[in-house]
Amino acid sequence: MKKPAALILILAIVVVSGVILFGRLTDREPEKRPARDSTLTRLETFIEESPNEISLVYYDFADESMEGINESKKIFPASMIKSLFLLAALEKVKEGELSLDETYTLKEEDKYMNDKPVTGSGTMQNEEPGKEFRVEEILHLMVSISDNIAANVTVDLVGRDSITNLLDRMGLNNTSAQQKMFEPPNGVPRNMSTAIDLTKMLIALENATVVNEKLSQEGISMMKDTTDKNRIGRNLEDGITLANKIGTASSMIGDMGLLYFPNRPPIALTIMVENPDDPDQAEEEIGQLTSIIVDSLGQ
Repeated sequence: MKKPAALILILAIVVVSGVILFGRLTDREPEKRPARDSTLTRLETFIEESPNEISLVYYDFADESMEGINESKKIFPASMIKSLFLLAALEKVKEGELSLDETYTLKEEDKYMNDKPVTGSGTMQNEEPGKEFRVEEILHLMVSISDNIAANVTVDLVGRDSITNLLDRMGLNNTSAQQKMFEPPNGVPRNMSTAIDLTKMLIALENATVVNEKLSQEGISMMKDTTDKNRIGRNLEDGITLANKIGTASSMIGDMGLLYFPNRPPIALTIMVENPDDPDQAEEEIGQLTSIIVDSLGQ
């Protein structure tokens, strides 16, 4: 064989081998970042060692990555479901069927559910029937101080069918939200959700996928005004802003929120502690889990 022909054959073999090797390399699954792997391991270890059942999901807007532990477990979300009511109401505003500036007159029946007073968190229970509230004020009360009557009025303004329709369009198949605050679950399915579905509600707000940017920011602003920052927010350093919605029941202590940092994109986080023997410990654990995540971001 002549030398030029042999040289061409050798080069062809090298090229083909390189193409095959490159194909094998590019077919490999992308490796997880060691930092994220380490963070998830720390979270899993913490949750395994906790006396409580904990569900957690966090989403990083920097690279659109999501991690979860017990993320699809259905749990009674208590007042965290009000984040969905907020999204549904804002969508009605976007469609022109509702206005943040229109007024609603409080009725005597708004203060009762099946002839029993709607109590718990909020101030509308102390107001006299006939008082007028702007829709924006009702939504703000529902979110910032978790007003139960404001939540029930919001459900009436939006309509239960519209809330269910929004769930379907968002693909939140493990969430049900037909039940008003203090409404017995006879004939009305109990509200249920998962950590991942609640986190997707936060993502929808931040990414303005349900409503426009202006209305999304209105909703986020209301969540920034949430008065209880003692769960996800309990250990946050100065400079980190939290827009959150807590949920409290005998069966669950939880918090969901968007965390905004000075020098990086935000994260969305939901933590739910089931059937805690000690609610104070549950709040402390939510703060500790948040710290593990935030510390891993270098904040």
